[in-house]
Formats: sequence, structure tokens, C-alpha cells
Amino acid sequence: MRTPVLCSCVLAAIAPFATLTARSAAQPVTPEGTPEGTPEGALAPYVAASFISEPPELPAGWDARGVWHLSLRDALLHSVRNNLGIVLQREALSAAEAGIDLARGAFEPEVSASYSHSQVDVLPQSSTEGGASDILTFRDDGWSAAITEQLPTGTRVSLGFRNARSKSSLGTAVQPLNYRSTLAIDITQPLLRGFSLDLDVPRMEILRAEVANLQAKDGLAIQMAEVIQRTEIAYWDVVEALKSYRVQKDSLELARAQMQLTKRQIDDGLLAPADLINAESTLAQRQLQMVSAEASIEQAWDRLRQELNVPQREWRKAILPTDAPAFEKTAMSDQEALARALRNRPELHQQDLDIERAQLDIRRAQNDQLPQIDLGLSYETVGQDDTYQSTLDQLAGLEAPGWTAMVSLRWTPLQKRADAALAIQQSAERSARARKKQRTLELFRAVREAVRNVDIAARQVQAAARFRELAEQSLDAEQRRFLTGISSNFLVAQRQAEVAQAQLAELGALLGHQKARLALERETGALLTSRKIQLSGK
Repeated sequence: MRTPVLCSCVLAAIAPFATLTARSAAQPVTPEGTPEGTPEGALAPYVAASFISEPPELPAGWDARGVWHLSLRDALLHSVRNNLGIVLQREALSAAEAGIDLARGAFEPEVSASYSHSQVDVLPQSSTEGGASDILTFRDDGWSAAITEQLPTGTRVSLGFRNARSKSSLGTAVQPLNYRSTLAIDITQPLLRGFSLDLDVPRMEILRAEVANLQAKDGLAIQMAEVIQRTEIAYWDVVEALKSYRVQKDSLELARAQMQLTKRQIDDGLLAPADLINAESTLAQRQLQMVSAEASIEQAWDRLRQELNVPQREWRKAILPTDAPAFEKTAMSDQEALARALRNRPELHQQDLDIERAQLDIRRAQNDQLPQIDLGLSYETVGQDDTYQSTLDQLAGLEAPGWTAMVSLRWTPLQKRADAALAIQQSAERSARARKKQRTLELFRAVREAVRNVDIAARQVQAAARFRELAEQSLDAEQRRFLTGISSNFLVAQRQAEVAQAQLAELGALLGHQKARLALERETGALLTSRKIQLSGK
């Protein structure tokens, strides 16, 4: 009489177990554990289990209408556009670009103009100036304009136009009303200090600004790579939290199905009432794990929101990733990875720019050791008459020209200050080279570790998948033994926990491989290119 009851119990129990187990099945395997169609001794291609490849689901209690469905690409673009670190670095780049124009401003023409007026009433100081009771009146007006420019050769050129109008009652004055105009051009050329044949010394500030601009661009690339890596890790952490919730939910459903089966077997007299305690204990444990899984989702969401710089008013909105992790085999030697890193890493380019700037500073310090020898040439022509038009006519006719040539010398014979400045810059250049060597060595170690981690992570994925398959087979066998009365709730719960553990291990291994490949791309400087992210953020 027990047989029909036992069969009905078996059929009722197998249905939920089979459904839940099928959700995580990846591919059929042979009795020996090797996937069908795989040559003996070969590593089977990895196929993600369904609980990994299926879209994640929201925890219970969340309104699906207010969910932010987010792809990885959109997350990266959103982070690049809104991350505060990148915003600050872009501002630094804008300032560096403006610094080039600021340095070039030293070679812009400068225009100046002035006007003055004065009037003085005085008593004569001699008989030639007038009588003792005479009041002498002087009225003077002056106006001038000049344009000055420093050329990239260090040459300073100035063209000036000066005018004066004098009205005086002085008896010795040339004329009661007199105009005087002067047109002059002055040229000064440094020969040693402040000059070099390649024109680098006169243009030193521009060269420094250009180096600073390149460093700012590299700084932006470094910041963007860091933000992209953190954002992608945070994105996959959300995926892992949601998938882990799914695993815990499935495990909870298994525990509930096991408890219902235990109750039916107790009612049918197949089990003792005390066996229900183990089933209820397992169910309570699974419920506790569900609470922890939900808390992990909230924590993962907050980390991703922070990287995306989501407005605080939208932090309660759930984020549902639309991309699933994929397994991509990466084969790269550490030497190949290092060669790529040496070509692409902006950190190394920054080190090269540090050396270049130090060399510019050395060049400037060496030039400052030279004597200051300036060659000057001045030419002017003057016009003077009682009318302004006549004065200008004389000026245009070059009736009163004159010129001056000069050489000036300024030198500090002891050179203590210049020698100390040169020694400081030479020390800075040696330090820059040492830092580059140190950074290259650190990069070599990091690249080797990244390559090694990718390989290890790939093998962990394969092992975790096999572990999950065996755990599912063990659970299925234990459930069948329980139905025949040769197992216990404790052993079934243990096998259920092993399945959940194996599923989480496979999920963690796959996401670990994803993050390991991400780290390798970061170390080789290929992250921005592989994600199709430009410095402009497009």
C-alpha cells in the first residue's frame, strides 16, 4: 500500500528540483564528466550557465517601472562625462591649453599711448627772461604713441612717435608757440644670455607650456582609465550581487520544496516528525542568506552610483545591468604585454615629458651662465616749427635724422648663483630619469602579474564550471536517495548549499576573469582604445 504513496511523493518532489537544476545547466556531459563532443584530453570550451547568461532580476519589493536599465557602454560614457575627477582633470587641461596662449603673449605687439598737459606761471630769474615784475607763463602739451614687440629671436623692436607743443612768454624761447615731433625706432638684440641659434631659449616659456599641456592630456587619459576601470568593476559588482541574489533565491526555493516534501513524508509515516527541524533550520538559514544578498545589492548600487555621479535625488532608483559577463580567451605573453605598455601607457609618456622639461630647465640654466651682451640700434628723425603741419612735413622729409649704436655688458664673474641653479636642474633631470626607470620596473612587474592573473582566472572559470556541474549531480543523487529513505534532510541541505556555493564560485570566477582582462588592458594602456573612449568623452 505504500508504493503508490511513495511514487506520488517522488513525482511531486522531482518537478521543482528538476526545474531549478535545469536553470543552471550549461551543456550535456558524458558519464565521465567530459562535455559531449570534446576530444579526450582537450579543455572544453566554456559556456556560461543559464543563471549567469540570463538577464538579472530585481529583488522583491522594487518597482520595475522606475528601474534604470543600463548597459556597460552607457555606464562608461555616463561616468566619463560626469565623474568629478574627470571634470577636475578637464579643467586642468583647459588651464594648460590657456597657458600656451599665455606664454605666446610675450611675443604679442604692445601698443601704448599717453597725453599730458601742464601750465606754470613763474617770475623771471634773469634779465634775459624779462622784467622783475613780469609773469612768465608756460603751457606744455605732450602726446605720444608707441608699438613694441619681442620677436621669437629675442629681438625687441619699438617704434615710437612723440609730440610736444610748447607755448611760452619767455623772451629766450625759440618761438612763442613751438611744435616738436620725433619718430624713433629702437632695436635690441641679445647675443649670449637670452638667445640661442635654435631659438629654444627665447621661446623657453612656450616650450614649457607645451610640455605642461601634454602632461595635462596624459593626466586626463590616466584619470579616465582609472574611472573606466572603477566604473566597470562597479558595474560587474552589481551584476554579481544581482546574480548572487538569484542563486540564493533558487536555493531558498529548493529549501522550501525540501521542507514541503519532508512534511508530506512525515504525514505518510515515512519520516519521523523530528526530521522537520532540519528542514526548517535549512529554510531559516536560506532566508538569512537572502537578507545578506539584498544588502549586498544596495552596497553595489551605491558604489556604481558614486562612480556615475548620479544626483542624490535619484539614488533610490534601482539600476539593472543589461550586459552579461562573457568569457573571452586572452593569449598574450608578458613580453608582448610589456611592449604594448611601453608604447601606450600615458604614465610613461609623462615620465618622458618630465625628462624633457628638466632638459629645458638645464638649457635655460646653462644659458643664464653666459654674460648678458645686448646689441642696440636706434634711429630717429625730428621735426620742429611753429605749426604742427610744418613739423610733420619736416619729419616726413627726414630733415633732422640721427642714429645710435650701442653694446651693453652685464656679467657676474663668480657665477655662484648660476652654478647652483644649474646643479639643481641637473639633479632634477637625473631624478626624472631614475623615476622613469623605477616606473618601468613597476610596470613590468604589474604587467607580468596581470598576464598571470588572466591565465589563472581562465583556469578558475573552467574549474568552477566543473565544480558546479558535479555539485548539481551530487544534489540530484542525494535527493533521489532521500526519496528512497537512505539519506537525510541534513545531507540534502548540505548538497543544496554546495550547489549554491558552486554557482557563486562560477559566477565569481567568470567575473574575476572579466576583471583580470580589464586590469590587463589597463596595464597595457589599451583600455580607452578597447572601450572606444576618446579624451573628449565621445
